[in-house]
Amino acid sequence: MPQNPAIEFAKRRQNNLAFFKQNYPSIYTHLRNHQLTRAEVVISPQDKEIDLFLDGNSLYNGQAKSRAHQGVELFKTTFKPGKLLQSLPPAWPGDYYHPRFAHMAINETVRLSPLERGSFQGYPIPNFYPLVVFQGVGLGLQIEELVTSCEVENALIVEPDLEIFAASLLTADWEKICNRFRIRGRSIRFLVGVERSEEALWPILVRHLMHFTPIFPIMNLFLNERGDPVMEKVASRINQEAVATLSTWGHYDDEVRQMNNAIHAFHEKIKVIPGKGTIKSELPVFIVGSGPSIDSRIEDIRKHSGDALIVSAGTGLRALLESDIYPDFHVESESDFMTFRITSSYDQQKLKRVRIVAASQVCPLIWDLFADQRLYFKDESPIGHIFGQPEHRISHGTPTCTNAALSLCLQLGLKKFYLFGMDFGFKEHTQHHAAGSVFMSSENSELKAQLQERARKRFRSTFKIPGVGEDAIYTNGIYFTAKRSAEIVIDQVSKRDATVEFFNCSDGALIKGAEWLSAETFRKKHVPPNDSKEHGRVINLIFNDNCQTVPIENLQQKTEVVEQKLKDIAAYSKSLCSGRLRGKKDITRLASEFSRYLEGSLLPQDKGFYYMIRGAIRHFLYVGLSHSLAMQNDKEIAVFLDKWKRHFLSCIEALPQHFRTTTNKHYDLETDPFVLQSIHDPEEHQTPALGSAD
Repeated sequence: MPQNPAIEFAKRRQNNLAFFKQNYPSIYTHLRNHQLTRAEVVISPQDKEIDLFLDGNSLYNGQAKSRAHQGVELFKTTFKPGKLLQSLPPAWPGDYYHPRFAHMAINETVRLSPLERGSFQGYPIPNFYPLVVFQGVGLGLQIEELVTSCEVENALIVEPDLEIFAASLLTADWEKICNRFRIRGRSIRFLVGVERSEEALWPILVRHLMHFTPIFPIMNLFLNERGDPVMEKVASRINQEAVATLSTWGHYDDEVRQMNNAIHAFHEKIKVIPGKGTIKSELPVFIVGSGPSIDSRIEDIRKHSGDALIVSAGTGLRALLESDIYPDFHVESESDFMTFRITSSYDQQKLKRVRIVAASQVCPLIWDLFADQRLYFKDESPIGHIFGQPEHRISHGTPTCTNAALSLCLQLGLKKFYLFGMDFGFKEHTQHHAAGSVFMSSENSELKAQLQERARKRFRSTFKIPGVGEDAIYTNGIYFTAKRSAEIVIDQVSKRDATVEFFNCSDGALIKGAEWLSAETFRKKHVPPNDSKEHGRVINLIFNDNCQTVPIENLQQKTEVVEQKLKDIAAYSKSLCSGRLRGKKDITRLASEFSRYLEGSLLPQDKGFYYMIRGAIRHFLYVGLSHSLAMQNDKEIAVFLDKWKRHFLSCIEALPQHFRTTTNKHYDLETDPFVLQSIHDPEEHQTPALGSAD
């Protein structure tokens, strides 16, 4: 005799709760006592169908089972094997062009592939799905059908409405679904209960997708459960912005050179900024970048010099100095020697009238150019976690100096911000910086030529985004990432403290969360003049003589710990690569295992070392996965992966010695060749003999 459907559903819910309690306790905590109030599962015994009502409205018109099956069939047709998928293309020879240790190793690995740039038209979808993002759970029937009828290697389950997910406990067998991902190299993640809006979903979904890097953004497929328009916008945005994710991966070469620079700063006794939240003030803050719109806003900045805190960022400093405006302090975060060359090309007497607050990893020759100095630690860098204290680590201050200046001032405790020259793009490719910036005018013809060539490379690949006026503007990956980073910071701060204000005084990109003020509107609004005592109080707090320096007694011991961790990650990498690695599924599972380790284990347990090593592993995996997925000849894939594996392990195993040679030495600015090297200059170390690993 068939079991009563209501009893069957109740039993399934209990089984699901027991499963989640054992395997996903955080989900269980939210659901164990949850009583459905807005959702109702309706059974139709005559046709063995079910429906889900939400707030009194039917979601499936009494056809949940058949609709789920139709959705799965449509997904299979849309992403059938062999169909070409357009996403982030593979790395090509020359893309990793810096003459640095890991960069050269990765570039040599790219050259092992038989693929050619001109013949690449997209990734043929394999006979399995590397990553499926289920946008909406509904009753979970479509998830259960797809993962049991197809090879889904990785899954991300997204359901904003906790009520709907709770209803799925009655109908879906979550243990059966999750057990499909217990195979080594497979994984499943849940994102449940987030606000259902594009702005809320997008950033948190990207953070979850990072647990599948580099499968995301190469081959992440979306199954929109009910054709939800919000979910569709989120998926479209993620796909469009995929190229920008590369700029967030980091590079080992950058991290080790930055550490070298920071240790020099410690030996030079550069003082550290005050702790977070110690400078509470409503003094207006002008963050000044070098976007082209600053040319028409320069007099507005001059007018308020003395009653607003003027903070220059990156090359925005020169635009101010050329107009004889002296910022209260300058923020710098770029570590490359080229930044010193740029800054030292400015009027030396003018620089000596300016203070600097810079990230610990800047070229150590920069410090002495300024009147007074303070350093801060980037939270997204190994340096701050290895050598610094939490109260001196600034988060979300990447990827540009304007991001650093904004986050720095916010975390110190300032509350009213006007963003100048933060265009995050340009209207004309010939005018990508302010006229007074070093990119556009310089007395040093050689430096100017080098900068213009760098700008040409940086801006050769651009795309359009909404501007503050009627017209769109051009941007690139770095600028776009910088804009998004600023918007995320603004959104987070605004939700936490509604008294913090942001105004966009740049005539470039729209900045969500920052009201745009035209020049005329800005002048009418007028920044209220502040007591000069408050201005002086803030400056004196930041540049207090009692600020501490970084102790240097145990620096070598700390670098030796990092060296040992590099040895450990080399051994771990070798163990992960010990299995079969001959086809697309093999490299997909290897990428999944590495990503799960980096994001799920290393990041929460050892954030500093995570930032040190993530770049090298991610970029190697990107090369191996992208080229393998793009190929169609199984023998060529097997040969390539064999070579890729040997080159990858050879490089990873050589990192400890490379790190020791770079950091274990006498720190003297006059004798250390690394101090005078740009990222474009070849280093003294040679790339290891690749391909020699077992």
